Amino acid sequence: MNKTRLVLVSAVALISFGTATSISADEVANKTQTAQTNAITSTVSDDFINKFDKAIYLENDRFVINFDILPADTTQTEISQLQQLVSQNNSILLQNVNNPNATISTDNKSVNFSESVNNRLRFREGSNYVHIYWWGLRIGISRSTLQVIGGGVGIAGIWIPEPLVSKIIATAGAVTALSPGGVVFNSTPGLANFWGVEWQ
Repeated sequence: MNKTRLVLVSAVALISFGTATSISADEVANKTQTAQTNAITSTVSDDFINKFDKAIYLENDRFVINFDILPADTTQTEISQLQQLVSQNNSILLQNVNNPNATISTDNKSVNFSESVNNRLRFREGSNYVHIYWWGLRIGISRSTLQVIGGGVGIAGIWIPEPLVSKIIATAGAVTALSPGGVVFNSTPGLANFWGVEWQ
């Protein structure tokens, strides 16, 4: 198991769902200041996710904690952290569940928001989407969105600033403007840290 702990800063800057948009430097500064003002620090690890995954389920488009099946060695600090993560991701769900521009699907552990993409282009192009889990997010950004990213991109109400996108693409061994395809990665609300970077 990966024992590396990720320190994550949580804040959500809401932008309407859609394709990449260019924004001014002032708008980027305002979004950064808002994110810093609303920051909440939390720690998440693979062990934490694995320990509590069975106790979280979806009910009526919300994540719910089943306290009756939490492991016996669960500490109050872990319960607080679990409640914070679930609350943050339920807020994202609430803000996006009625989005008319998104295709929404659910399974027993996630709610998935995606844009329509021509199927013949899907392998190389990828698609823009956000899968919301109780522990965080799995975000996909299409190749064409990467190539016109401007100051950042809003997908399902999640603002992803260009500097973060460049770091993610660099982790995969490329530069944003020359990416060989869409990219997908894991994060928690706030997007301060990411992991699991892959090409779509």
